[in-house]
Amino acid sequence: MVDNLNNLNKNGRIIGRANHIFTPEISSVIGSIHGSMFNENETIVIGRDYHNDSRMLKRGYTSGVMSTGVNILNLSDCTYPLLQFTIRRFGASGGVYFSGGHLYSEDVGVRFVDAGGIEFSPNEISKLIAAYNIYPKKVRRVEPSKIGQITAIPQTQDVYIKSLEQFVSSKEIKEANLKIVIDCSYGPTGKITPLLLNGIGIEVIALNTHYRERSKVPVPSINTIRNTADIVKASNSHLGVCFDVDGSRILVLDENGLEVSYEDLLMLFITFNKKIQQSKSSPIITTPSISPIVKSFIEESGFPVAKVENYPGEISRKIRDLRACFAAADTLKFYFPNFGPYSDGNFILLKVIEIMANQKDLISSIIKGFPKGIKINKTITISEDNIDNIHNRLIEYTEEQGFRYHDIINELKIIDEGVYTIIKVDLYRNALLLSSESEDQNLAKKMIDDITKTIEKFEKNKN
Repeated sequence: MVDNLNNLNKNGRIIGRANHIFTPEISSVIGSIHGSMFNENETIVIGRDYHNDSRMLKRGYTSGVMSTGVNILNLSDCTYPLLQFTIRRFGASGGVYFSGGHLYSEDVGVRFVDAGGIEFSPNEISKLIAAYNIYPKKVRRVEPSKIGQITAIPQTQDVYIKSLEQFVSSKEIKEANLKIVIDCSYGPTGKITPLLLNGIGIEVIALNTHYRERSKVPVPSINTIRNTADIVKASNSHLGVCFDVDGSRILVLDENGLEVSYEDLLMLFITFNKKIQQSKSSPIITTPSISPIVKSFIEESGFPVAKVENYPGEISRKIRDLRACFAAADTLKFYFPNFGPYSDGNFILLKVIEIMANQKDLISSIIKGFPKGIKINKTITISEDNIDNIHNRLIEYTEEQGFRYHDIINELKIIDEGVYTIIKVDLYRNALLLSSESEDQNLAKKMIDDITKTIEKFEKNKN
């Protein structure tokens, strides 16, 4: 067993490859430590994605929690936002979610959630790790008669769908006669989103709703995104959406199969969401790497701006502390506090659809007039052999260089001393699109040049 759990600590989350470093035995110990943080007979919610490694580790964790006298509401396979919703709905004391991720596609990550549906901070994770490193000193074991109970709650999905429907104008959406292509990324959104959209009168073409074995390629991948874009155009659909594997965020494609940027989505919600427009005395929370153009747009729209680093759970906590009316992270996560203090891909999608229905227009037209930043751009041709794994290789590069970065599904945002650089795979040719923004154009150009040299090395070493 791992002596020091810091080996599994990645960016404030416990993440590792199942049966290599992250074993069922470790998961059970983590469960007994986490369970010991609660009082006996308290209840927590537990969920996972479709994959067998997540299932195995979840079961190991479950045994550890039950041994401490804590009860479990078991969602089985579910989205992460559904788990957060369930904690709040049932008044549970917390929860935990097991899943693969976009960045760590071969690994399993564990996310711990408090009673408000908010993910543990890195500091709270450090306390859990410290308790592991002196195991079993911080663990409580109960008598056999007091071992925790486990209860299935399959009806929660229906409650969740009905709750989501109450936050949109279903009548206007039905009258809009929209058709949408959704890629569920082989995740639990495949059980939820088609039912949700059909229930409010939307024609749905659903892709990748089933289980698939884990792959080295991140999901959604450039190929699944391209496929979604092609189907949007071929079917004359009004919108395309690719969900992240845990259901917490979406990549939006317009009717032409073109990606809608994070900045445009943020400005779309601020401009057209009625609840946000009615809350101009409340701040909007963003991450520090926001484009200066977008920051100015928010302020000119009448909202104070609060900047918060995008650490696990930090934006959610600041929403609560500052009573913010909206929040957005440049990882494509959007937070609508009137629904919950967390990002939910289904809720984000419903709000995009609602705006399209209210405006009686396509999203490409609605966002057309939004301001754009002054950026240095470059296109680099790349071989087809490198397309699938370029995302992970670029992440390795940024970590080697000591840069901070944000994963934006089909984009990587590199952050370095006031320079913000986006690397995106082109949907219609084998090329990378580079875009760099800074108040100092020379710094932006230098970053583009450095990344270009790195990509050229990848190309030379592909064999």
